[in-house]
Amino acid sequence: MLHPRLATLFRVLDAESIVWCVLRGEEELDLPGKDVDLLVAGGQMPRFRRATARLGFASVPAWGYGSHAFFVSYDASRDLWIKLDVVTELAFGPDYALATGAEAECLSRRRHVDGVSLLAEDDAFWALVLHRLLDKGSVDRRDAARLSVLAPAAQTDSPLAGLVDSLCPPGWSAGRIATAARRSEWASLLRLGPALAAAWRERQRWDVRRRTIANTLQRWSGKALRLSRRRGVKVALLAPDGAGKSTLTRGIEGAFYFPVRSINMGLYQVPRPRGSRHVPGIGLAVQLSTQWTGWLRGAYHQRRGRLVLFDRYAYDALLPTRFRYSRLGRARRWVLAHACPAPELVVFLDAPGEVLHARKGEKSVTLLESQRRAYRTLLLRLPRAAVVDASRETEQVRPEVTAIIWREYLRRWNGRGETTTR
Repeated sequence: MLHPRLATLFRVLDAESIVWCVLRGEEELDLPGKDVDLLVAGGQMPRFRRATARLGFASVPAWGYGSHAFFVSYDASRDLWIKLDVVTELAFGPDYALATGAEAECLSRRRHVDGVSLLAEDDAFWALVLHRLLDKGSVDRRDAARLSVLAPAAQTDSPLAGLVDSLCPPGWSAGRIATAARRSEWASLLRLGPALAAAWRERQRWDVRRRTIANTLQRWSGKALRLSRRRGVKVALLAPDGAGKSTLTRGIEGAFYFPVRSINMGLYQVPRPRGSRHVPGIGLAVQLSTQWTGWLRGAYHQRRGRLVLFDRYAYDALLPTRFRYSRLGRARRWVLAHACPAPELVVFLDAPGEVLHARKGEKSVTLLESQRRAYRTLLLRLPRAAVVDASRETEQVRPEVTAIIWREYLRRWNGRGETTTR
């Protein structure tokens, strides 16, 4: 069984005549917990990018990884992140500098099984051997079992096998490597890895050097490009007390694909300075400074590519409270409410006053319900806002909020994504 989103992706790739195949891990495509590794024909990546964007994948900017390109999507129904690691060439080792040049022939030999394009078993064996010996320097339990299964099909005259055979030190050959895999002689195979890499670097000395330099330059340039092309999203979580903002924030911090930073933007988190009641304006200045400090911290983390969750926001100054304010007090709260620029997205956790009161009990049902109505009125004036039913358990709320945030990423990164609904 395929994960539904992968099944749809594979059908679209075939319908658009994109030449592709799964490199490894095909036995885990029903519930992909690790990267889904794909090989795509050179020159077809622009079409691949357009196809994935239509299906809710975001291209994750990355530099200095050879031909690797990364794509991410979120399945809220299973609370699962799906990650694609796509290459257009079979290259191994540090900086992916050891290029085989065999990708076109491997793609021409691929086989189709239940809607999935796979490497021929012979090519799958040699590609996995090179990946474990040159990239990982180890053989884990899953790949050891897979290599043992594939080893009987390993040939010695295919492109990858011929390349490996030509690089083997005395006493080794492609045939002996296949035999060692059948016998699970992983220690001796791992000792062979450095010798293969050294012979490869000696044979393709200038190409290896060129690829190493190119990847190094890309990594350094990527540090600058990331600031402009991998920005995160600032999200304000709004709700009266008892809606579960803090619990939800912790849940998203632990499960979101990208790094998350949470920032408390409550209006009264800093005590009034001693003596400020005798100097008009000091209390307001302190609150404005606190709000702007929080917003600037969020802007910094957003620039670094992180998801920023604002726990409350300056909008709270527009809510009804227990107190009655003078005209000056109302003006002061209006200034606070408009102190900071709007975040990219606002998520309102909506629950009846009775539910909120039962959870926390600090404010009356009447006040909580009036704050709820005030929030809903506020959302009508905001460009991008979503309402989520927060009367449910947090583990039901978190995937829905994550999906809403992910659609905002798609909208910003791909220029697509569903319109956020209220």
